[in-house]
Amino acid sequence: MIITPAGALRAVGNVRDRVLEGPLADLRRMPRAAIDTGPDDPDAATIGRSHGLARAGSVSTYRYAVHPTARLRGSPVLLVSPLGACGAAFDLRRGNSLVEHLVGEGRAVHQVDDEDLVGHGFDVTPGPADLQRWVDEILPHVVRTVSAHHGGMPVHVVGWSIGGLTAVLAAAAHPDLPLASVTALATPFTLDDVPAVAGARPLALSAGGPVLATLQTVLALMPLPRLLRAVGLGSLDELLTTPLTVLAHLDDRDFLAQLEAVDDLRALIGNQARLVGTYFRALVDARDLAVGRLTVGSRTVDLADVTSPVLLVAGETDQVVPPRAVRAGARRLTGAHTRLTTAPGGHLGVLAGRTARTTTWPRLCAFLDLHDAPAALEGSDAGRRAAARDALPAARPPAREIGPGAAGPSATPASRAGSARRPLRRSSRLPPPKRASRTRGRE
Repeated sequence: MIITPAGALRAVGNVRDRVLEGPLADLRRMPRAAIDTGPDDPDAATIGRSHGLARAGSVSTYRYAVHPTARLRGSPVLLVSPLGACGAAFDLRRGNSLVEHLVGEGRAVHQVDDEDLVGHGFDVTPGPADLQRWVDEILPHVVRTVSAHHGGMPVHVVGWSIGGLTAVLAAAAHPDLPLASVTALATPFTLDDVPAVAGARPLALSAGGPVLATLQTVLALMPLPRLLRAVGLGSLDELLTTPLTVLAHLDDRDFLAQLEAVDDLRALIGNQARLVGTYFRALVDARDLAVGRLTVGSRTVDLADVTSPVLLVAGETDQVVPPRAVRAGARRLTGAHTRLTTAPGGHLGVLAGRTARTTTWPRLCAFLDLHDAPAALEGSDAGRRAAARDALPAARPPAREIGPGAAGPSATPASRAGSARRPLRRSSRLPPPKRASRTRGRE
C-alpha cells in the first residue's frame, strides 16, 4: 500500500481524533419510542401489549421518529430481527444505518425484536416453540398493531436471517394479515449449503486486503492460536492481522468507523453470529424446508400459500447463508410475486455493509415504492411509484433476479424527475454526532 501525503495527513487526523475524542463511529440509536413493550408495561392497555409472548414479555415493538425534513409517505415498514439476535444491525451506526436511510426516505419505520435478552448473559436456545410463538402470535399481533397505528394501512415486513423466515412463514400461515410486501434478507430456503457453525471470515479479506487475508488464513492453521485461546489471550490471527488491517486503512475514516461498529455489535451478540445454521436447524426440519412445507405447532405451513409480493436478497460473499440457499426461495414461493437480487457483502454486510448504501437499500426502497398501498400514495407522488416500477425489471413468475443496474429509483430519467420533487431528507440535518457505544451505554 502506497501512502500519499494527503493520506498520511488523514491518517494522522484519524489517530488524533481517536485518541483525544474517543471512538470514530457514532453508535447512537436513531430516536425511537416503544409502542408495545409487553405485559409488564403499566400503559399496555392503551398502547397495545404482546400478551406475554416470548420469554415473559421480552419482545418489544418500537416506532422510530419521523425525519424532521422528510414528508411521511408510503406504507409503514416493520423490521424483524432474528430470534435471539440484536436489532442494532438494522441501525448499525449513524451514516450507515438502514433505519436512518428509510427514515430519510420519509418512511414510518417500526422494529420488533427481543434484543433485551442480548448482551445480558442470557443463553438463546431457540426451538420449535419459539418459531410457533413468532409465526402465530408475535408477528401477527405486531403487524396488526402497526397497521392500526397507521389507519389500517398494510405493512411492509422486512426480516433479516431468521427474521426473514419467520416473516415469510407468518405471511403463509395468516393470509388475512394486512401485508403490503415481505422482504427476506439473507434468509435460506434450503439448509444443504448452510454450515451448522460458520467459520470466522478473515477480517482482512472483508477489508479488501488479499495479502492480509492470506496471512490470517495461514496463521489460523497453526497450533499456536489454540494455545493462546486456552490461556485467554484470543487468537493469533486476530492479535496480528486486526492491527495490520487497521494500519492499512488508517487514512479511511469511514472504514475505521465501520470496523468499530461491527466490533461493538460482535461484542454485544457474542458467539451467536457463528451459530445461525445451528439455530435454523433447531427451528425447522431441513427436509421440510427443502420441500417448502414446514411444521409450525400442530399444523403444516406451505410456503406456496404466500400471496404478498416477496423480495429475496442474498449476499454475494455470505458464508453463513450462501446465495444458493436464498435462491431456493424462488422455487418455494410459487404463489407469490417474487423477486430476487444479489448484493455485495456477507451475512451482515448485505444488510449493513458500506456498499449496502448503494446496492441493497436502494433496491429495497424501489421494491417498497412499487408495492405501496394506493391509499398511502398522494397525488403528487404518483410519478414516484412509476419510477419505482421502471427501476425494477419486469416480473417473470415465479422470480427474477434484480441486476446491479436496477439499483433503485435513480435508474431512469422518470425516476430522476420524481426524486427531484422530494424534499431534502438526509442525515446531515440531524444534530451533530455524539459518540457512544451500545455495549457501554445502551439506550
